Amino acid sequence: MEGLHSFIGGFQHLLANPSLWLLIFGGCFFGIVFGAIPGLTGALAVTLLLPFTYSMSDVNGITLLVAVYVGSISGGLISAILLNIPGTPASIATTFDGSPMAKQGRAGDALLIGVFSSAIGGIFSGVCLVVIAPLLAKIALVFGAWEYFAMGVMGLCVVVSLCAKDRVKGFMSAIIGLIMAMVGTDPVSSVGRLMFGQWQLGAGLAQLPTLMGLFALAEVLSQTKDFGQEVQTLEVQKMNWWPRKGMLKGCWKTMGVGAIIGTFIGILPGVGSGTASMLSYTQAQQTSKTPEKFGTGIAEGVVASEVANNSVCGGALIPMMALAVPGDLITAVLLGALVVHGIQPGPQLFNTGGELVGVIFFTYVVANLVMYLLMMVLMRLFIKLLKIPLNYLLPLILLMCMVGAITTNNRIFDAWVLYCVGIIGFVLLARGLNVAPMVLGFILGRIVESNFRTGVISGRGSVMGFFSRPIAMCLVAFGIFMAVWTNRGSFRKKKNAKAD
Repeated sequence: MEGLHSFIGGFQHLLANPSLWLLIFGGCFFGIVFGAIPGLTGALAVTLLLPFTYSMSDVNGITLLVAVYVGSISGGLISAILLNIPGTPASIATTFDGSPMAKQGRAGDALLIGVFSSAIGGIFSGVCLVVIAPLLAKIALVFGAWEYFAMGVMGLCVVVSLCAKDRVKGFMSAIIGLIMAMVGTDPVSSVGRLMFGQWQLGAGLAQLPTLMGLFALAEVLSQTKDFGQEVQTLEVQKMNWWPRKGMLKGCWKTMGVGAIIGTFIGILPGVGSGTASMLSYTQAQQTSKTPEKFGTGIAEGVVASEVANNSVCGGALIPMMALAVPGDLITAVLLGALVVHGIQPGPQLFNTGGELVGVIFFTYVVANLVMYLLMMVLMRLFIKLLKIPLNYLLPLILLMCMVGAITTNNRIFDAWVLYCVGIIGFVLLARGLNVAPMVLGFILGRIVESNFRTGVISGRGSVMGFFSRPIAMCLVAFGIFMAVWTNRGSFRKKKNAKAD
């Protein structure tokens, strides 16, 4: 009931402050634009807008960023369907059936089904957010250093285990993120680590310039090969406001299962919406009576992908608010936004956050409805935005990154951090390393290290205290299980190869 009371309080606060509605509409619009244009991701959109929230109140700033989050994940379906290019990683599975539907002359139907499924998935996870987050916060009040250490380890194990293409590169990327988290003055011994004589690094790598470098600058550099490229989109017929009768026949079970999968994946630290959409799509295909039709342009495939990737958003907010552990890459940025505004996420947020908790709850649910409204009304505008050449957009993004990095701490040094980290990220991307484990390693590395050392100090130099904490042991065991389970396929291949 606490979540419901907070939700009602958030509704009352938005009624008393009409300006928040403008932020929700503006944030959703901005997010849809960034999600729709290939190469401009939701993480980039939230990161770019974060510096502009410094002059806002905490409620206004977080409201804007949550709306951008919702819009960006949904916007990716536009280019996925019309260009067969996912606007965001979350929409990769949408191309499997969305693009064939568009090529069959049913682009409007595919877009309508995708937007409707996105709204359903977002609202479902919003209900879960309102119900689960306060309960999880109460459980987290009994968490100690070892439990938070275990949460960080589990998050790293899960995100690395899902680097399906190359596990070794996934581990390498996570280790690089952990090394980046170690830069600065040691919190226990006060010894400088990896500072290379730069006293400005005493407090460690500033979070916002680092994330901007990995998300924005590295992406800008990798997208330069597409400068001046002309984009041809498919024609879209008139769209209805609601799916016609029979359009979603046989899809409701897939929609419900996909929403549950997406919310659960969102709660797991660091997994992300791309994985959720692929799992939901695979599950729908395996349980379908006509699995051979998947990939040929059926509504069920679009539903499975879009309902899951939007359900992740609400699920990912749950551990961010209740445990101060990001559920995905974008909530890692939102976590930093709360800290910048002087708010400490975690179990105490529900006691000290006041109206902010309710505003986040209500904003997230309303943003999904606003997203649906904007997509229906302005769909043709969003389609036209796909034709904007990247050589006009990327220099503007680069300028915004530099301004945002400098204004973080009002020092030029952070601009150098942005450029250095961005170049390193670009080189690693070119070598096939995934950014996701790196970012989560950077965010979770500090949580793992600080809580491990706190646990050891409280145990007077012994780690045996960990084995007396059943919750911590279960979390680590789950992370190890995920790492082993996802690698079972590669083990079988090696075994068969030896047998042959």
